[in-house]
Amino acid sequence: MNFKDVRGLVELVPITNTDNFQFDKLKPILNEKPTYWRLTVPTSESTQIEELVLSMQGVIVNKDLPPILIKPNEQHQPFIRQSVQLTGFYSKEFQTCINALQQLHQTFSRQVPEGDMEPLTLGQFRQFDTVEFATRYFTSRQDDPNGTEMPFDQSTDPNGVLARLANNKKYFHGEDNKVLYYALKHVNDESPPRFFDVDPAQFRVRDIVEVQITIAAVPIKNNKFKMISQLRCLALLDGTFTDVSIPYQD
Repeated sequence: MNFKDVRGLVELVPITNTDNFQFDKLKPILNEKPTYWRLTVPTSESTQIEELVLSMQGVIVNKDLPPILIKPNEQHQPFIRQSVQLTGFYSKEFQTCINALQQLHQTFSRQVPEGDMEPLTLGQFRQFDTVEFATRYFTSRQDDPNGTEMPFDQSTDPNGVLARLANNKKYFHGEDNKVLYYALKHVNDESPPRFFDVDPAQFRVRDIVEVQITIAAVPIKNNKFKMISQLRCLALLDGTFTDVSIPYQD
């Protein structure tokens, strides 16, 4: 999935555009290996469906992004992830996004036995709601025995510490573990701004960004399910506020 091209695809839906977003058109699909529910939407071809990809904007209040420079504990391998936490402060558009996520959670809730879906939880930055988006660096071979292994990007794993973790063959880094990073830049005064590939190390707390995410309901302990928002793309829209201090304490 390419951030520069994906905006023209039918499955990319800005969450703020809920007036034209028909939740009843969504079709939950149960994936077998690995086991999870995902949301699909119809395409212009009546016989085809595509996974729903959503976009939303916000301000970074917390992040755990590449590069990974020190080898993590091997016991933590299944849980290592890249993540970003966003808020919209007083933005009505951000609240619209949260409302839409709650509706998507309800869609998943009807696919499992009543009471088996964990409630949707939001974070807090001072008095403001936040949403976290994350993608794990590894997929279990037990969950996806036939998945294709992919190399880590140099910007993600410059010292090869993640690649060495994958040598145990219990886990692999595949397409589903990739996150793309971009920045909106002005080439010149005559041309509109364009998205360019960037190193994930460039992102800062207080940056205004756009994320592209997919939504899934994954099994957890005690036969429960949990809705996750998987980070697919992160794009820097405006970094001019990075040097402006935002107080973290009252």
